[in-house]
Amino acid sequence: MNNSNPLTTPSRRTLLGVLAGGAGLTATATAKRALAVPRPITKPLPTTWTLDAVNTSTSFGDGASIPFFEYMAVSGGQTRGSLPYAEATEGTSMTLAVTNSLAVPIRPAVLGVARGPLIAPGQTDSFTFTMPAAGTWLLATVPLRAQGHAAATAGRPMSGLWGTLVSRPASGQQVLYDGGPAFDREYTLLYDDADDRWNAMQADPRAQLPGPYEPNYYRVNGIAFPATMSDSDTILAAMVGERVLIRIGNMGKVRQSLHMHGYHFDVAAQNNVPEVHLGEKDTVGLPSGNTVDVILTVNQPGMFPFHPHDVQCVTANGSYPFGALTLVVAS
Repeated sequence: MNNSNPLTTPSRRTLLGVLAGGAGLTATATAKRALAVPRPITKPLPTTWTLDAVNTSTSFGDGASIPFFEYMAVSGGQTRGSLPYAEATEGTSMTLAVTNSLAVPIRPAVLGVARGPLIAPGQTDSFTFTMPAAGTWLLATVPLRAQGHAAATAGRPMSGLWGTLVSRPASGQQVLYDGGPAFDREYTLLYDDADDRWNAMQADPRAQLPGPYEPNYYRVNGIAFPATMSDSDTILAAMVGERVLIRIGNMGKVRQSLHMHGYHFDVAAQNNVPEVHLGEKDTVGLPSGNTVDVILTVNQPGMFPFHPHDVQCVTANGSYPFGALTLVVAS
């Protein structure tokens, strides 16, 4: 890591120039694919979600390949970007089964819902819980330090072990929650960040933290710009006149302030609590471990950036524009 590298001075002209080039063409093609392949809500929904915790890596725009732990979807779910995604109906029983293919123990959890067992390397275990109220919930991993486990002395960062669990309303209607806002299509964006020094040692149970956490790489759905331009689950594609639900989570350590060009949106829920008092926004704050659901009414065609307002979050170790940048592409 080279934290001494100054940030390349960003400008709107630079960003729009990049998007108007090859990345913009890729984004347009990806948006067409996304519009051509709708994701209907299917019934019945799975009641068992099976994952495998593995070592993987993410390539970034500066040429770096950074190691991450990740849950890989095995069955009962899908992916958004490279991260697992599943959905089930509120009030139903859901079983989460995890195989730990890592060299360190892990303890999966659904934040605010249930904690699973401690799973040793090479072992498989599961836990069952009742699906919570309709909304957007985050799959996470409990830090070993919080469990008083011996491996906690190594300061295990566990970077990347997360995903999204959507709870559908019992009525089966295409609404965020029964009595809540309706939508025509939806997307899920899960943000995180990494300090490459921490990630480099997370698979070694004997390693000690190399210093304070200083993130220099940023992802959305487990990928980073320009890869976001070719992922149909991360490009926000829509037609003019549609209402688009965007489910947003933050599993990084950095608070995000997410900003949309070209449109305003309505904040529908924060941490699955309905929000009726906020007016139209083009920016929404999102602390670590939190979710926010917004409804975008697409009122004009075009291609517009959606990104964290902190310029560091749209870089790769200081190189701009990379990181957690995606687009709204409206036809």
